This record gives sequence, C-alpha cells and structure tokens, in this order.
Amino acid sequence: MKRIFDSVVALVLLILLLPFAVLVAVFIRLESPGPVLVSAHRVGRHGRLLKLLEFRAAVVEPGSMETIAGCEGERPTRVGAFLRRYGIERWPWLITVLKGDLSMVGPRAELPRYVGCYPSEVRKKVLAVKPGLIDLSSLEAREERRLLQGLEGEALEEAYVDRVLPIRLAHAQRYIEANSLRTDCLILLKLLLR
Repeated sequence: MKRIFDSVVALVLLILLLPFAVLVAVFIRLESPGPVLVSAHRVGRHGRLLKLLEFRAAVVEPGSMETIAGCEGERPTRVGAFLRRYGIERWPWLITVLKGDLSMVGPRAELPRYVGCYPSEVRKKVLAVKPGLIDLSSLEAREERRLLQGLEGEALEEAYVDRVLPIRLAHAQRYIEANSLRTDCLILLKLLLR
C-alpha cells in the first residue's frame, strides 16, 4: 500500500511541479554555466549507494567532469541558495520515488560520509528501511539552518555531525517506530501547512 501511495503522490507532484521545474532550469542556466541537473549520492536501504539527480545549486568548477551535489567546498549560487532553502533542488528526486528506490516519507537519505558516523545499532535500524524524500526533520529545517548558520569548512562539518545528525537520527528512529501510511500522511500534511 505504501508503494502505491508513494507512486501516486510522486506522479501527481511531478505533473504539478513540471512548469515550475522548467522555470527553475531556466534560472539555473541564466545564472551560471554548467548542467541544470547534477548527481547527488546518498545511502539507501541496506546501505546501497543511490545516484540521484537534483537541480544544480552551486558553481561548477572549471575542468570538473562530473558535478556532485553536496561536495565539500562547493560555492552555492544565488538561485541555488534559494533552491536549497525551500528544498526545491530535490524535486527531481520524485523520479527516484517513482522508480521505488526512495519513499515519499522515511528516514533521510544521507550522504555516505555521514552514515559512517551513525552508532552501529542505529545504522542497522535506519538502513533497514527505505529512505524518504521527506522525513520528520524536514519539519525542523529552519532549526537545523539556525544551528549551522555562519559556519564553514571543518566547523560546519563538525556542527553537522555533533548537533544536527543526532537530531535527525532521533527523528529517523521515531519514524521507524511509528511507520504507517497514516504517519506518512500526517508528516506530508504538516509540511504543506507549515
């Protein structure tokens, strides 16, 4: 039932967001050279590496063959900062939901470098379920931004691992314990009403 729910919601959203996605692509192309879509590597169910597409939110460095979202040292564009602030850069992830590798709601699909920071028992539990495009921590995105505001480089990485990641993992465990279609609907509704 959850798979059907995920597919229907993702398909409806893709159709509704398509005109806006075209506008986003135009703004990305106008602001800076480079591809509109870039690869985003995340860890999926059972630790499988997922290669997701997302809107480019950073400047492409000259000479780089492949742009990977979430790389250290990337310089966000103005359009990219806006896209990240509102989660728009991840709209193409809806395609991955349709493919069945992501769920609409689930524990956050995390960058590989952070999964190694999970305590082993938590890692086992979190990686046993399909990750989601949206999770409980999506409801607290403003708080996460506040915790990381003004930080760069190693200080940013350290703050993420020490302050944000434990919150996200606590939310992931809460979600896993309450995992149901009703929970998914409530999370989506809260996010829409926010």
